[in-house]
Amino acid sequence: MSDCYERINILMRHKQQENSHKLRKIFDEVYLAESDALFRFCLVRVSDREQAVDLVQEIFTRFWQNINSGTIEYPRAFLFKVARNAIIDWYRKKKSISLESMADLETQEPYEQIHDSAILDSRLDGEGRFLISKIRDLGSGYRDAIYLRYVEGLSPPEIAEILGISTNAASVRINRGIEELRKLTGYDIEIEDSK
Repeated sequence: MSDCYERINILMRHKQQENSHKLRKIFDEVYLAESDALFRFCLVRVSDREQAVDLVQEIFTRFWQNINSGTIEYPRAFLFKVARNAIIDWYRKKKSISLESMADLETQEPYEQIHDSAILDSRLDGEGRFLISKIRDLGSGYRDAIYLRYVEGLSPPEIAEILGISTNAASVRINRGIEELRKLTGYDIEIEDSK
């Protein structure tokens, strides 16, 4: 997959010589490689399948625009950073609920919640589901770093670019997040008992 990203950077550096067919093929490869992970990332944060699909479409639209106009050092990190910003924008644009509509909501049927089984891969075992739920309980700084590192498999430099922090700060957040996660899960007790 890194070969795909290298080809993107080569094509962007030689924009005058780029072949739109090759660029489209590379875009398709990146889409196939990253769309599911981006969908999961969005779905976990907005809890609405249709909105998550719309966000992924917006993310790849921005990716296409940037592929044609500049250099992307870490394409996967770029996609997740765009996803994070698109989610923030979505929450900002989301209309606030008025007091009258809140009163109306009390008389309506509650909305259908998305269950963890709809979000998580069906192959994920009970312990995996437990850990994902505990990652959601972490503070936002740690939660995003841990999720991106261990669920999506991004490197600390990619995480740093997404979060807008230094690579060292990303590594620190990952390590401190792991410590917090151990405390939340009770795994820190098992480690102390084994010493």
